[in-house]
Amino acid sequence: MEPIFETRRVRTAATWGIHDELVLIHAGGQLGRPGMQDQCYPYRAHPHFRWLTGLSVRDAVLAFDPSEGWTEFFPTITPMDTVWEGLLPLNRGRALSELPAWLEKRQDKTITHLGAGHDQTTSLLEQRLLEARRPKDEAELLLMYKAVTATAAGFAAARDILRDGLTERELQIEIETAFARNGATGVAYDTIVGFGPTSAIFHAEPGSRALKLGEQVLIDAGAEVEGYCADVTRTLPGPGGFTSQQAEIYALLDRVERACCDACRPGVEWHEIHRMAARGIAAGLRELGILRATPEEALETEAIALFFPHGVGHLVGLGVRDASGVGPGRGEKRRCCGVTPRCDLALEPGFLVTVEPGIYFIPTLLNDPVNRERFAAQVDWPTLDKWLVPGGFRIEDDILVSDSEPINLTAEIPR
Repeated sequence: MEPIFETRRVRTAATWGIHDELVLIHAGGQLGRPGMQDQCYPYRAHPHFRWLTGLSVRDAVLAFDPSEGWTEFFPTITPMDTVWEGLLPLNRGRALSELPAWLEKRQDKTITHLGAGHDQTTSLLEQRLLEARRPKDEAELLLMYKAVTATAAGFAAARDILRDGLTERELQIEIETAFARNGATGVAYDTIVGFGPTSAIFHAEPGSRALKLGEQVLIDAGAEVEGYCADVTRTLPGPGGFTSQQAEIYALLDRVERACCDACRPGVEWHEIHRMAARGIAAGLRELGILRATPEEALETEAIALFFPHGVGHLVGLGVRDASGVGPGRGEKRRCCGVTPRCDLALEPGFLVTVEPGIYFIPTLLNDPVNRERFAAQVDWPTLDKWLVPGGFRIEDDILVSDSEPINLTAEIPR
């Protein structure tokens, strides 16, 4: 086992500080596809297990006994496993079949289960493991840089082929092909591609819709390298460039996103980053005449969530939302400016976060009579109606919090 995993285990044990308790971290099993098709979904070990072992082995368990340290338990590889999948024995750890006897010898100790099947636990040990995983070590950052390099190639390929008549699916294929050709071992998440109206759908699935003149192109995509995921969004002009309205919205968003990236420093609360984004967007929309409210009123009344209806970002790394959540002793996530951000914590050196403010014109929200009545004093609806071409704008970068200036890992991907 590489020294980095020993270091992580030492750090985790010290963070837990337990003396008479067992911890079992489950890698998780493979999930079969519905319909008895003799096929399974691609397997991914739970990130807790993978972070502490470096392995993605299904049904494995990592056990911790404070008096003895760590013990790995792996399922026995059968000849048919080798025939069908090419699996070979790892030649490390103990057989999974030995785990019941191992536990029987320690039956007087309390067991805490973490990992696959236990993500909803409110265990203090779960929270402390998340805290241990949040600062990225050198090995993790190396994999992140590789993922970013592959991601940059995908976005470059996208820019090269944008043309009238291109379909969302065709663009997705070119992006993911470039990922693979540049070292990606997979995609970090389902690639999102939206043209014009479909750019207002957060998780738009690329389809047969063809790009038309005057439509913006929103791409939210990331490459994965050995489990580590980049997460990048760019909003690009379609054929003929941005319209004047699109250009104004994009310029506003670009200023806000850059300021939020620069604010990612040790001690800064993540909710404050979200408020900064919301305040900046509100100020810009007021200048454009869309909002009547002051920026502070737009935040207090939650009117800003009509246009910025998502969180400003999350932690990223081993998985696309790596170790996100709340800081020590904070309980449940809180609302902020009309939404519930994925993180509620103070930033620390080594944290890797996405910064992804957006401005969206979503008919479902903006044409809702309830919203029109509720925010009659905050929104200039007649002016908004002149702007109401359905679509979304988002810019997203991956930012490493350091002891000094924030480091933008994705800065070389053109906006």
